[in-house]
Amino acid sequence: MIRLAPMTEEQYEHFMQVSARDQMEGHVREGRWKAEEAEANMARLTAQFLPEGLATPDHFFFALTEENTGALAGGLWYMLAQEEDTRQFFVLDIQVYEAFRRRGYGTQAFIAMEDHAREMGVSAIALHVFADNHQARAMYRKLGYAGTDTAMAKQIA
Repeated sequence: MIRLAPMTEEQYEHFMQVSARDQMEGHVREGRWKAEEAEANMARLTAQFLPEGLATPDHFFFALTEENTGALAGGLWYMLAQEEDTRQFFVLDIQVYEAFRRRGYGTQAFIAMEDHAREMGVSAIALHVFADNHQARAMYRKLGYAGTDTAMAKQIA
């Protein structure tokens, strides 16, 4: 079992380094960004989405820790988005570190997030997942998430 606790500044710094690396690699792999532009694009997005870092309003950062050992198993980042009368969470990143995978920790984190959503009157949870991330997509399907659109691209040069 895991528990979610607000991230410390140190946990946040590590989490964001991994998140940025994964996002850059994913965007390059899927042809959205050129490799030489990835760092600048990521820095621009981070400044836009997190102007106050860990303290940015309506962004939630949780450390996933094992209940029995207290070991840091990963992290979860989502934000509150409100459009007209609809409040939703948007998952920006979930990480379960390699040594802790295949134990249901990602599923447990999402269930805890759903409880938080209900407490806050949030009616939906949305996310983006890279097409080649088959393990994550399988977990999301198991949790009841369904596709809402499909982006496609073809590299010609």
